[in-house]
Amino acid sequence: MAFTKIEIDDEVRKQFPEARIGWLLADVEVRESDPYVEELKAALPGVLARHGLNEANLASHPDIARWRDTFSAMGAKPSKYRSSLEALARRVAKGQEMWNVSSVVDCYNCASVTALLSMGAHDTAKLDGAVTLRHGRVGERFFPLGDGGEAVDVDPRNILYADESKVCCWLWCHRDTRLASVTEETTEAVFIVDAAFTPRTTSVEAGLELLAGHLEKIGCRTKTSGVV
Repeated sequence: MAFTKIEIDDEVRKQFPEARIGWLLADVEVRESDPYVEELKAALPGVLARHGLNEANLASHPDIARWRDTFSAMGAKPSKYRSSLEALARRVAKGQEMWNVSSVVDCYNCASVTALLSMGAHDTAKLDGAVTLRHGRVGERFFPLGDGGEAVDVDPRNILYADESKVCCWLWCHRDTRLASVTEETTEAVFIVDAAFTPRTTSVEAGLELLAGHLEKIGCRTKTSGVV
Protein backbone atom coordinates (compact mmCIF):
# COMPACT_ATOMS: atom_id res chain seq x y z
CA MET A 1 0.00 0.00 0.00
CA ALA A 2 1.40 3.42 -0.96
CA PHE A 3 1.57 6.55 1.19
CA THR A 4 -1.71 8.50 0.94
CA LYS A 5 -1.92 11.40 3.42
CA ILE A 6 -1.02 12.89 6.81
CA GLU A 7 -3.68 13.53 9.45
CA ILE A 8 -4.08 14.44 13.13
CA ASP A 9 -6.16 12.22 15.40
CA ASP A 10 -9.07 13.89 17.21
CA GLU A 11 -7.68 13.07 20.68
CA VAL A 12 -4.41 14.82 19.83
CA ARG A 13 -6.38 17.82 18.55
CA LYS A 14 -8.21 17.99 21.88
CA GLN A 15 -5.01 17.81 23.92
CA PHE A 16 -3.06 20.17 21.64
CA PRO A 17 -5.56 22.45 19.88
CA GLU A 18 -2.78 24.59 18.33
CA ALA A 19 -1.08 21.58 16.71
CA ARG A 20 -0.30 21.86 13.00
CA ILE A 21 1.68 19.70 10.59
CA GLY A 22 3.38 21.15 7.55
CA TRP A 23 4.09 18.56 4.87
CA LEU A 24 6.00 18.61 1.62
CA LEU A 25 6.17 15.82 -0.95
CA ALA A 26 9.24 15.89 -3.18
CA ASP A 27 11.28 13.90 -5.65
CA VAL A 28 14.73 13.71 -4.12
CA GLU A 29 18.31 13.05 -5.16
CA VAL A 30 20.09 11.73 -2.09
CA ARG A 31 23.87 11.90 -2.09
CA GLU A 32 26.54 11.38 0.54
CA SER A 33 27.08 15.13 0.80
CA ASP A 34 26.53 18.39 -1.08
CA PRO A 35 28.63 21.62 -1.15
CA TYR A 36 25.55 23.81 -0.68
CA VAL A 37 24.54 21.88 2.43
CA GLU A 38 28.07 22.07 3.82
CA GLU A 39 27.82 25.86 3.53
CA LEU A 40 24.50 25.79 5.39
CA LYS A 41 26.06 23.72 8.17
CA ALA A 42 29.02 26.07 8.50
CA ALA A 43 26.66 29.04 8.88
CA LEU A 44 24.57 27.55 11.72
CA PRO A 45 26.59 28.93 14.67
CA GLY A 46 25.97 32.40 13.25
CA VAL A 47 22.29 31.58 12.80
CA LEU A 48 21.95 30.67 16.49
CA ALA A 49 23.84 33.82 17.44
CA ARG A 50 21.37 35.93 15.46
CA HIS A 51 18.56 34.22 17.36
CA GLY A 52 20.39 35.23 20.55
CA LEU A 53 20.87 31.59 21.52
CA ASN A 54 23.74 29.81 23.21
CA GLU A 55 24.19 26.64 25.25
CA ALA A 56 23.21 28.40 28.48
CA ASN A 57 19.88 29.91 27.36
CA LEU A 58 18.78 27.43 24.69
CA ALA A 59 16.21 25.60 26.82
CA SER A 60 14.47 28.85 27.78
CA HIS A 61 13.68 29.94 24.22
CA PRO A 62 9.87 29.78 23.78
CA ASP A 63 10.01 27.48 20.74
CA ILE A 64 12.19 25.00 22.62
CA ALA A 65 10.69 25.42 26.08
CA ARG A 66 7.19 24.64 24.79
CA TRP A 67 8.46 21.42 23.19
CA ARG A 68 9.82 20.53 26.63
CA ASP A 69 6.35 21.12 28.09
CA THR A 70 4.89 18.95 25.33
CA PHE A 71 7.26 16.11 26.10
CA SER A 72 6.38 16.31 29.80
CA ALA A 73 2.70 16.01 28.85
CA MET A 74 3.57 12.84 26.91
CA GLY A 75 5.13 11.25 29.99
CA ALA A 76 8.71 11.76 28.78
CA LYS A 77 11.44 13.49 30.81
CA PRO A 78 12.41 16.51 28.63
CA SER A 79 16.03 16.55 29.84
CA LYS A 80 16.43 12.98 28.56
CA TYR A 81 14.11 12.95 25.55
CA ARG A 82 14.42 16.10 23.44
CA SER A 83 12.63 17.41 20.39
CA SER A 84 14.69 16.99 17.23
CA LEU A 85 14.99 20.79 17.14
CA GLU A 86 16.56 21.03 20.59
CA ALA A 87 18.90 18.09 19.93
CA LEU A 88 20.23 19.70 16.75
CA ALA A 89 20.43 23.24 18.14
CA ARG A 90 22.20 22.04 21.28
CA ARG A 91 24.80 20.29 19.13
CA VAL A 92 25.46 23.51 17.24
CA ALA A 93 25.54 25.61 20.42
CA LYS A 94 28.10 23.27 22.00
CA GLY A 95 30.34 23.47 18.96
CA GLN A 96 30.13 19.72 18.42
CA GLU A 97 30.74 18.01 15.10
CA MET A 98 27.86 18.58 12.68
CA TRP A 99 25.66 15.72 11.54
CA ASN A 100 26.81 13.87 8.41
CA VAL A 101 24.00 11.61 7.25
CA SER A 102 23.28 12.51 3.62
CA SER A 103 22.70 15.59 1.49
CA VAL A 104 18.93 15.51 1.99
CA VAL A 105 18.86 14.69 5.71
CA ASP A 106 21.58 17.23 6.49
CA CYS A 107 19.66 19.80 4.43
CA TYR A 108 16.39 19.55 6.36
CA ASN A 109 18.31 19.48 9.64
CA CYS A 110 19.87 22.82 8.67
CA ALA A 111 16.45 24.20 7.77
CA SER A 112 15.15 23.04 11.14
CA VAL A 113 17.81 24.92 13.13
CA THR A 114 17.50 28.02 10.93
CA ALA A 115 13.71 28.21 11.39
CA LEU A 116 13.67 26.83 14.96
CA LEU A 117 11.08 24.29 13.85
CA SER A 118 11.28 20.52 14.28
CA MET A 119 11.43 18.72 10.93
CA GLY A 120 11.59 15.12 9.74
CA ALA A 121 11.26 13.02 6.60
CA HIS A 122 10.21 9.56 5.45
CA ASP A 123 10.75 7.55 2.28
CA THR A 124 7.24 7.30 0.81
CA ALA A 125 8.01 3.88 -0.70
CA LYS A 126 8.38 2.56 2.86
CA LEU A 127 5.09 4.00 4.14
CA ASP A 128 1.76 2.15 4.28
CA GLY A 129 -1.31 4.29 3.67
CA ALA A 130 -2.13 7.30 5.84
CA VAL A 131 0.35 8.63 8.40
CA THR A 132 -1.49 9.72 11.56
CA LEU A 133 -0.33 11.77 14.52
CA ARG A 134 -1.96 9.93 17.42
CA HIS A 135 -1.43 8.52 20.91
CA GLY A 136 0.46 5.28 21.32
CA ARG A 137 -1.26 1.95 21.79
CA VAL A 138 -0.55 -0.80 24.31
CA GLY A 139 1.79 -3.35 22.77
CA GLU A 140 3.19 -1.07 20.08
CA ARG A 141 6.94 -0.97 19.58
CA PHE A 142 9.14 1.63 17.92
CA PHE A 143 12.32 0.77 16.00
CA PRO A 144 14.60 3.84 16.00
CA LEU A 145 17.15 4.90 13.42
CA GLY A 146 20.44 3.02 13.60
CA ASP A 147 20.94 -0.68 13.02
CA GLY A 148 21.76 -1.26 16.67
CA GLY A 149 18.93 0.81 18.11
CA GLU A 150 16.88 -1.20 20.58
CA ALA A 151 13.13 -1.35 20.11
CA VAL A 152 11.10 0.92 22.41
CA ASP A 153 7.87 -0.13 24.10
CA VAL A 154 5.34 2.63 23.50
CA ASP A 155 3.50 4.25 26.39
CA PRO A 156 -0.14 5.20 25.61
CA ARG A 157 0.64 8.73 26.82
CA ASN A 158 3.19 9.09 24.02
CA ILE A 159 2.16 10.92 20.88
CA LEU A 160 3.64 9.55 17.68
CA TYR A 161 3.35 9.32 13.92
CA ALA A 162 2.24 5.93 12.65
CA ASP A 163 1.16 4.53 9.32
CA GLU A 164 -1.04 1.46 9.00
CA SER A 165 1.71 -0.98 9.95
CA LYS A 166 4.31 0.76 12.16
CA VAL A 167 5.37 3.68 14.32
CA CYS A 168 7.17 6.16 12.07
CA CYS A 169 8.30 8.78 14.58
CA TRP A 170 8.18 8.41 18.37
CA LEU A 171 7.45 11.18 20.90
CA TRP A 172 6.03 13.47 18.24
CA CYS A 173 9.37 14.71 16.87
CA HIS A 174 12.00 12.93 18.96
CA ARG A 175 13.25 10.22 16.60
CA ASP A 176 12.28 8.65 13.27
CA THR A 177 12.15 4.94 12.57
CA ARG A 178 14.75 3.08 10.54
CA LEU A 179 11.85 1.29 8.83
CA ALA A 180 10.97 4.39 6.77
CA SER A 181 14.25 6.31 6.71
CA VAL A 182 15.54 8.39 3.81
CA THR A 183 18.59 6.71 2.28
CA GLU A 184 20.61 7.06 -0.92
CA GLU A 185 18.08 4.70 -2.56
CA THR A 186 15.15 7.03 -1.79
CA THR A 187 13.58 8.73 -4.81
CA GLU A 188 10.53 10.33 -3.18
CA ALA A 189 10.15 11.61 0.37
CA VAL A 190 7.55 13.33 2.51
CA PHE A 191 8.97 16.03 4.77
CA ILE A 192 7.24 17.08 7.98
CA VAL A 193 7.36 20.41 9.82
CA ASP A 194 6.03 20.00 13.36
CA ALA A 195 4.24 22.47 15.60
CA ALA A 196 2.50 21.33 18.78
CA PHE A 197 1.87 25.02 19.54
CA THR A 198 1.95 28.33 17.68
CA PRO A 199 5.67 29.00 16.99
CA ARG A 200 7.18 32.35 17.98
CA THR A 201 10.08 32.47 15.50
CA THR A 202 8.90 31.00 12.19
CA SER A 203 5.43 29.97 11.03
CA VAL A 204 4.88 26.48 9.66
CA GLU A 205 4.17 27.99 6.25
CA ALA A 206 7.43 29.97 6.26
CA GLY A 207 9.28 26.88 7.41
CA LEU A 208 7.91 24.90 4.47
CA GLU A 209 8.99 27.65 2.08
CA LEU A 210 12.50 27.73 3.55
CA LEU A 211 12.77 23.94 3.36
CA ALA A 212 11.55 23.82 -0.25
CA GLY A 213 14.07 26.46 -1.29
CA HIS A 214 16.98 24.58 0.25
CA LEU A 215 15.88 21.23 -1.21
CA GLU A 216 15.63 22.70 -4.69
CA LYS A 217 19.22 23.96 -4.37
CA ILE A 218 20.40 20.36 -4.05
CA GLY A 219 18.44 18.92 -6.95
CA CYS A 220 15.15 17.94 -5.29
CA ARG A 221 11.76 18.86 -6.79
CA THR A 222 8.75 19.82 -4.70
CA LYS A 223 5.58 18.14 -6.01
CA THR A 224 3.01 19.41 -3.51
CA SER A 225 2.77 20.70 0.04
CA GLY A 226 0.27 21.84 2.62
CA VAL A 227 -0.60 22.23 6.29
CA VAL A 228 -2.81 19.93 8.37
